[in-house]
Amino acid sequence: MPEQGVSTVIAVDGPAAAGKTSTCLALAEIFGLHYLESGRTYRIIAFEALRREIPVDNAREVTGLCDDLIRESRSAGLLTSERYAPDKLRATPVNVAVSAVAKIADVRQRVTSLIRLWAKTQAQCVIEGRDIGTTIFPTAPVKFYLTATPEVRAMRRVRQERAGSYENVLEDVIRRDEADMSRAASPLAAAEDAIRIDTSSLTLDQVVSRMSSACLNRGLEINR
Repeated sequence: MPEQGVSTVIAVDGPAAAGKTSTCLALAEIFGLHYLESGRTYRIIAFEALRREIPVDNAREVTGLCDDLIRESRSAGLLTSERYAPDKLRATPVNVAVSAVAKIADVRQRVTSLIRLWAKTQAQCVIEGRDIGTTIFPTAPVKFYLTATPEVRAMRRVRQERAGSYENVLEDVIRRDEADMSRAASPLAAAEDAIRIDTSSLTLDQVVSRMSSACLNRGLEINR
């Protein structure tokens, strides 16, 4: 039985600033795929928790907020909501708060359900996150795990977001890695069958080329 009714899911996992978004967008363009950034939903919940002065470490209140947001957005619409500007969701307070939100098991369960609902409506899609290939779509036919050294990832964030000193950003990257990898609910890890790519010394084109070749080798057809 196809997983959750989806014919093809490309799962792309890895830590922050490993190159997931850029490569996923490129793959979506090449193969004609629908694209979803799962982590954006956790950022929306964190942003709203801060805006509404809800303690992000209060699992009950944050889960209630998540339920409210899902109702307001009519279920899966929360994943693709355009109400939130990217710079607002990547502001420093949200960067700090999102780890606490993402480790709440009940919130993760709800977001997982939303992602599966969204994917069920797509013929082919690429989804990036932290647990796509391990928890959400463990039987996805194509899985990638992108990584890079903390130093390289911190420098990328400084260049992309133009906020904060390199030292502070590096500290935040290391803190987020630890939080993602040590949480009890769906910790960040490479699936056993994922194709691991260290992007530290590779260009975007080189990474996309490797990923495209792997997709073609596993039977994914260009659908544009």
